[in-house]
Amino acid sequence: MNKNSQILSIKNFINSKEKTLLLNQVNDDIALFYLTIIKHFAKQQGIQLKNNTHTDGLATEDDLFGTITIQILNITNLKTLDKFLNSHNKKIIFTDYKNYKRLSSRVNCINGYQFENDVTFFIQDELNIHNDELLYSCKNNTALLFSETSKYLINSNQYSSDRSIVEEKNNILDIRKKIFEAKRNSIHIQSLYESIKKEVEYKKFSFLAF
Repeated sequence: MNKNSQILSIKNFINSKEKTLLLNQVNDDIALFYLTIIKHFAKQQGIQLKNNTHTDGLATEDDLFGTITIQILNITNLKTLDKFLNSHNKKIIFTDYKNYKRLSSRVNCINGYQFENDVTFFIQDELNIHNDELLYSCKNNTALLFSETSKYLINSNQYSSDRSIVEEKNNILDIRKKIFEAKRNSIHIQSLYESIKKEVEYKKFSFLAF
């Protein structure tokens, strides 16, 4: 698959009569990024999205008025996944990498591990935005794609990304690395305790700051 074609694959799926698109979500932030992309194209076409939190029964077909609905599902259980794959409803299923690998030859799939290429393509080719700071921000905080691009489109001349979010993540990551090293190298228990305490305090402070 061409590195830039995954965004087009989502767009084409929404506009097509194909019934199933499978997406390896990787993590919650990347899943939210792809959900933002799906919402963007669905809104353009006047297509409704329906989040199914319960997968104990198959979703209903499109209504009698011809309204097209795409079911958004999150399924990792193999038996449940197979049941929904055989349904005739139009659906996008978020799943794990194991199921993605197993089904990639049978079902149209999106690989979440290619998210950086997809972020670039969506921002530059779909939204026609060419700003390195925004691109960097969205690649490092995929869940903020909508808010960052919206902020840029409202006032591109004064756009500035929220660097504090990136710094917060980096600080917590540094603390966790120290905790890992302390455990691996059997450093004095007091040092390990201080690192864990620092992480808890930093998270608490960051939450209050926002």
